[in-house]
Amino acid sequence: MKLVLYLIGRLFVIGFALLLALLAGSLFIGFGLVSGMFPELANTVDGTSVFSPDTDRTILAVASFVVGTIASFQLAGLATLPVTIAIAISELMRWQSMTVHLVLGGLCALFVMFSALALPQGAMPANGTVIVSLASGFVAAFFYWLIAGRNSGEWLSALGEENPHSEG
Repeated sequence: MKLVLYLIGRLFVIGFALLLALLAGSLFIGFGLVSGMFPELANTVDGTSVFSPDTDRTILAVASFVVGTIASFQLAGLATLPVTIAIAISELMRWQSMTVHLVLGGLCALFVMFSALALPQGAMPANGTVIVSLASGFVAAFFYWLIAGRNSGEWLSALGEENPHSEG
């Protein structure tokens, strides 16, 4: 019974951590997209800024948040399978290292990038696309590790406590 309670609690923590991690990775992508497009939108033909610098930062922050929030729904749909596999492996293997979680986050981000891009056979994406995808995977994995990854597999210790016939 104790194992079931630990497992239910752990699933809630994992779900909350995934929600925040997907939002953090999406906001990172949103900031990258908007900051890349914003200079062309804010400058006039002669290169002078249309808005004041404070207004520029406000527009950039709001646009990044909106684009990132919209992107989080798309990423959640694309990342479900690789993230579920990565979390299951890290929980069952009791991998609590931040480095392991960052590597798994980068691998999941690469999978999502290649599944989202419709590239012809044998074509590779631009270097900037790969870098931004990896970086967003690292950001998401870091947020996941902060909330849930540091305690990966600790609920399995209840299995040994509940089974009186186990050795050790």
